[in-house]
Amino acid sequence: MTTTTDQYGLWELTPFEQWVKDEGVHVITDQMIDNVYTVETKPWERTGCSAVILDLTQEPTEGAIINTQGTTRYIYDIPPGGKFNAERHMYEEIFFVLKGRGATTVWVDEDGPRQTFEWKEGSIFSIPLNAYHEIYNGQGDEPARLYAASSAPTAFNLYASPEFVFNCPVAFPHRFNPTDETYFSGTTKKLADRFMQTNFISDVNAVSLDRWRARGPGANMMILMAGGHFICHVSEFPAGTYKKAHTQIYQGRGRTGGLGLPSSTAYLFLNGEGYDLQWDFGVTPGPGVEFQRLNYGPGTLMTPGSHYHQHFNLSAKPSRYVVFRYGNPRYTGAGSKRQSDTGGINIEFEDEDPAVLKMFNEGLAERGVVPFVPTDAAGKD
Repeated sequence: MTTTTDQYGLWELTPFEQWVKDEGVHVITDQMIDNVYTVETKPWERTGCSAVILDLTQEPTEGAIINTQGTTRYIYDIPPGGKFNAERHMYEEIFFVLKGRGATTVWVDEDGPRQTFEWKEGSIFSIPLNAYHEIYNGQGDEPARLYAASSAPTAFNLYASPEFVFNCPVAFPHRFNPTDETYFSGTTKKLADRFMQTNFISDVNAVSLDRWRARGPGANMMILMAGGHFICHVSEFPAGTYKKAHTQIYQGRGRTGGLGLPSSTAYLFLNGEGYDLQWDFGVTPGPGVEFQRLNYGPGTLMTPGSHYHQHFNLSAKPSRYVVFRYGNPRYTGAGSKRQSDTGGINIEFEDEDPAVLKMFNEGLAERGVVPFVPTDAAGKD
């Protein structure tokens, strides 16, 4: 016999949402952040910084504090000459330096060896799982702003214990050896076409990418970092071109971040000018099918939505963007062939709505740029 209880309200907040509420963290829920360089942050006492959680979602759930319950994103402002207070935690975290310069120290035991590395604007680094880390602003006159992605919701919702999340004594030596002085040196290892491994990227704009024709014009590189699930995915496509509409078969909608999808996805555009087209969940793009247009510029951060999406570059220079998401093949059980076919499901150029090309070429004409002819050879080096 099924019964109901008037205490059901206790379960309206997930453990992660309850922690966010208790911490009093500033949260912005939206599909897109126009400019991560100017978005407002507010003091977060525990970190010693000002911060904001960016809860990126196409369809927010009424009453939810946080909609994406797998991974989430932050902006941190470290005060002039200040620091992000030392902590360790049972979730992964990856950082991109939006502005400023400074250093990070990472260690395992209070009395053990410590690794310190310097960073600057454009640097990317990932914190090894449950390693202590302290992040310093090297400038005495301006804040340093960092964009971060973490799997904190997964950890909080799995353990429902902030004490365990932040004070678990277990070390993970297979992910981080504090005596390895080369760990954060920026040394890279090429694993396969479009795959490399490193623990520190000095400048994301200088990362060399591999040509990838499956999605039309452009190149990319997927970078495994700190032995974690998170990768840094860097893509670029040429001036006056666009990519094929695409989706992943495991994407979906819902408060869980895609029907339980463990990692949300968001694109941070580093340069260029253009827009994304997005289609509603369950809709396959084609002639006459309605879509949504989202314009981007340098510093725009957006979720690709819950289904098909497509990137367009109207500028006279290549457009590069960076994505933090899960994607380490070590944890997916994917073989080399499956992992090499990372394009998901594409809508081929010949199958797309003619209105897509018409709108794009009209935008190019306004800028005095020659029309784009979408072929599989477009953008070929």
